[in-house]
Amino acid sequence: MMDKLYLIARIADTRVALRSRAIHSVVTVGTPVEVPAAPPHVAGLFALRSRVFTLIDPHVVIGLPAVPVVPGQRVIVIEVAEHGYALLADEIEDVCFIEAAETRIAGKLLPGWARVADAMIEHDGASLLVVDPSHLIHLPSLKAA
Repeated sequence: MMDKLYLIARIADTRVALRSRAIHSVVTVGTPVEVPAAPPHVAGLFALRSRVFTLIDPHVVIGLPAVPVVPGQRVIVIEVAEHGYALLADEIEDVCFIEAAETRIAGKLLPGWARVADAMIEHDGASLLVVDPSHLIHLPSLKAA
C-alpha cells in the first residue's frame, strides 16, 4: 500500500510526484549557511535536530536559474547513501495515495527533466512527472571540450 503513497510538489512551475519511500520528512528551513566553492545546485547547509543537511536547488539541476531560499520555507528531506539532503520546492501540495499505475513518459521532456523523471502518473485529471529525488543530488559531469 505504501508504494502508492506520493508527495505532490511544484518545482519550477511543474507538478511532480515523489514516491513516499524516498521522503524522510517535510520541514521548515531557517537561513542556510553558504558553502564556499560548492556546486551551483547546493544552496547551502542547515541544521535540524542535531543533523546537518545539504540544501539542494532542483531548479539548477534541471537547468534553470537558482531560486532564493526564504527563511520559513518548507523543504523535502531525503536521505541518499546515508547523507541528509533537503530539496527546495516552490510549493508542497499534498501527500496522497494515487491508485493509478505509473506509466512511461509520453512526449519529449527538456533535458533536465528527462534526467530526473522516471515516469508519469495521473492524479485528479492531471499528468504528473514522477521524480526520483536521488537524481536531484548530483549534477551530471560536464565533458571537457
